[in-house]
Amino acid sequence: MGAETAFDLAVKVVGGVLVLLAFKAKVWPPVIGCLRKKFIKPHIDLNNRCDEFEKAQETLEIGVLAILHDRVYQACKHYIEQESIDVEDLKNLEHLYNAYAAMGGNGTCKQLYERVCALKIKTD
Repeated sequence: MGAETAFDLAVKVVGGVLVLLAFKAKVWPPVIGCLRKKFIKPHIDLNNRCDEFEKAQETLEIGVLAILHDRVYQACKHYIEQESIDVEDLKNLEHLYNAYAAMGGNGTCKQLYERVCALKIKTD
């Protein structure tokens, strides 16, 4: 390879590097900015909305569990005080308790529910 060919090659390499640097400095940032606005930002917004939805869902589940707990607890206390329960009320309480247990309810209501199940059944 002659000196002139080596010089031409060096000029092309340096020129290419300069073009690349200019492209990176002047052209690339707006391209990345545009891509972020078009593709990345909508996903961030979607992820934020999903996070908000999951928080709201969790809050609703906690609320429903609290309402079920209160309802089962109050009903059990009522029937224990009466010392009896009829079949329809027992079935209703069973539905409430099963939903409560399926949502992960604790042992307080389980003990009360078992006490109600052991009560004498009213026959009117």
